[in-house]
Amino acid sequence: MRRLSIDKARRIALGAQGFADPLPTGRIDVRHFRRVIARIGLLQLDSVNVVSRSHYLPVLARLGPYDRQALDAFTARSGEMFEYWGHVASLLPSKRHRLFRWRMSEMKPWGSIQQLAEDHPDYIEEVYRVVEESGPLRKADLDDGGERTGPWWGYARGKHALEWRQGDSGRAGRASRATPGPNHVADPR
Repeated sequence: MRRLSIDKARRIALGAQGFADPLPTGRIDVRHFRRVIARIGLLQLDSVNVVSRSHYLPVLARLGPYDRQALDAFTARSGEMFEYWGHVASLLPSKRHRLFRWRMSEMKPWGSIQQLAEDHPDYIEEVYRVVEESGPLRKADLDDGGERTGPWWGYARGKHALEWRQGDSGRAGRASRATPGPNHVADPR
C-alpha cells in the first residue's frame, strides 16, 4: 500500500485545482477564464460581499489581478455559461446544461416559492407571459419593483417566480458592480 503524507496530499489537491500553475503574463482574456472554469467546473455565486463577490475570488486566486468586467462579459454575454442551482447558485459551462435538464424538469417548489404559488397562483405564469411577450427583463421591471421581503435573502416575488421556473428561462445578463479599469478586483462597497 502506498502512503502519502498529509502535506503531499494537500499539494496534490491544490495542484489539481490549478493553484500550482504559474500566473499568466500579459493581458488576461477569455482563454484564461475558460481554463479556470474547465479546471474547477463552476463559479459559485453568493450575495455575501465582504471583500468581493464570491465568484470573482477563484479567478483571482488562479490568474492574479484581472479586469472583472471582462469576466462579467464572458459569464453573462458569451453564451458559454449559464446560471443554475448546480451545486448551489452557480455559473456553469453551457455545454453541461443538458446534464441538469432532468433536475430542472423534476424540480418541486420549496418554502417561500411554495407559499407564493399558494398565495398568488397566477403570478408565476403571469411573469412568464411577460417574459415571452417582452423578452429579457430585470426583476425590478416586475410589478413588485424587485422589493426584498427581508434584509438578507428575502427575495421579491418576481425573483421567486423566475427561480422557480429557471429551467424554462435563463439569465440574459447580470448587472456588474465592477469599477471600470484594468486589474480591478476588489469591490470596496
